[in-house]
Amino acid sequence: MSSLEIKDDFWTPYFLIHKDITLPLAVSWTESHFDSPMVPKAIEGIAYSLQFEKDTELAVKRSSWVTRLKNEAGQRQAVADTCEVSSAVTKVFNDADLLRISGDGNYADNLEQTLYNEVLPAISLKGDRFFSKSPLSSSGNFSRLTWEETQGSAMDLFRIIPYLGNIVYGTSKEALWVNLYMSGNAKVKFAGEDIIVHQTTTYPWDGYVALQLELPKPLKAEIRLRIPSWCEDFTLSVNGRSDESVKVDAGYAVLSRKWQDGDNIELVLDMPVKTVDATYFGKKEEGKRAVRRGPIVYCIEEKDNPFGFDTLYLSKNMEFGLERLPKAEWCGHSLMRITAKTPDAGVLTFIPYFAWGNRGPGKMEVFVPYQGN
Repeated sequence: MSSLEIKDDFWTPYFLIHKDITLPLAVSWTESHFDSPMVPKAIEGIAYSLQFEKDTELAVKRSSWVTRLKNEAGQRQAVADTCEVSSAVTKVFNDADLLRISGDGNYADNLEQTLYNEVLPAISLKGDRFFSKSPLSSSGNFSRLTWEETQGSAMDLFRIIPYLGNIVYGTSKEALWVNLYMSGNAKVKFAGEDIIVHQTTTYPWDGYVALQLELPKPLKAEIRLRIPSWCEDFTLSVNGRSDESVKVDAGYAVLSRKWQDGDNIELVLDMPVKTVDATYFGKKEEGKRAVRRGPIVYCIEEKDNPFGFDTLYLSKNMEFGLERLPKAEWCGHSLMRITAKTPDAGVLTFIPYFAWGNRGPGKMEVFVPYQGN
């Protein structure tokens, strides 16, 4: 991909805290810890950052560091990915590589769910504190640490945010692939031409995605849009006309035609609230379930459910509600909460799991007892 401009309600705050907080931290840390085996990760993250934000001084500095690393080759120990967050970041990179090689949407699904539910929980919404391991249950004794206290995890998280620009779109000889959904403008080299894709969406809070093409000339090709594995139904239209005959191949809806400048594609992914058995996540939490919507796993925090927290439970006949939360209360981030109204247990309030632990200490649970069949 030649360039990507992010204008996404969900992701923009993460890119801003990367630019304003974690990038300066990484540069300062590298200058004072150049003998650390984690320096190559810092330099890699800086390279991804420069793809989005041109900085001549930083580019020159990075080049000099690369030269120094080459001169010191063989003098450093390999960096070990020993904590869960580092492993999750490694999974994202590996799945991205496998996606490029295979074109199998399962890898994009795995990548996305790891990103939202294992990587993002490890960084605070302010971007200045980090987990090396994000628990699925807390009695109130977990809190994120500073950069210096958890350098390995912080360095991995520093790398992953700017790397996302390399995943959103992909190309093959026959097709343009849309792997991730986020608002912005991308210039993509495809079939020997520079084409521009304008994407508009509020994903992951809504399943509506709109794409508009800018083409220098008509182009006969496939456009493949990922249909996530959690999505059981979707609609797809081109220039306002529904396409009910579209085929799905390896997790992608395939549109094949001669595209014109200004063509519009609209995809609507069905995104109901669901409860998922804990075993789905490979966890032995008998009789408990997690709440999820689209790619996002939710949790309950004591902050929102202060009364009888340890006795709360989900049941079969629940009514779910959705509510967007004020950005001002969540460090500028766009969030949606879910309420679950049960016949006999009142109302439970769920927030995205990645947002937990940002309002002070308190209990948290991903897996909640479930009553009923």
